[in-house]
Amino acid sequence: MGLNWVEDIVSHLYKLRGYMVVENEDLQMSKTANRTVRGHSDIDVIAIKNNELVHIECQSWWGPSKADEQKEFNRLKDRFDQAPVSIFKKYSFLDKGKITVENIFVTGGKPKKSRGDEPWDRLQKFCNKNGIKLVEINQVIKDLISELKNKYPMPQEVGKEEGIARFLIHLIHNDFLK
Repeated sequence: MGLNWVEDIVSHLYKLRGYMVVENEDLQMSKTANRTVRGHSDIDVIAIKNNELVHIECQSWWGPSKADEQKEFNRLKDRFDQAPVSIFKKYSFLDKGKITVENIFVTGGKPKKSRGDEPWDRLQKFCNKNGIKLVEINQVIKDLISELKNKYPMPQEVGKEEGIARFLIHLIHNDFLK
């Protein structure tokens, strides 16, 4: 189980899509310009299917202060840059030459309207520049509900889903979610 509900939802969505999912994988972090000491962190979600590896980080992003924003961007980039080394080292069955790696950052905080220079806009620009797909948590929830509706269209077909997915199936079959 993930460390927070966002990680749980993301993990379950990828499991429903047929991925092998690993949560909270240890990530050795070396010193960088943004990190003054070596240490450990974690990779929130790793999803593997065929020749595809998806590295997903889940974090609240309502925007650090403008003074700290670049530092936080750099720390996020370090995580995505250093993770493949740890992943390929630990999962030696993955063929680096054949597998594609997709980096995804899942967060909340996308405003309904934007003036173009809001924290979300700056985060989107950073992610685009660094090959990171930015996904708002509400989209993940919608995708998970859609997958559950497809897999369990009838109330008698509930299955043995875990955690939040079982709760969502109940809401779907009792017309709370349409």
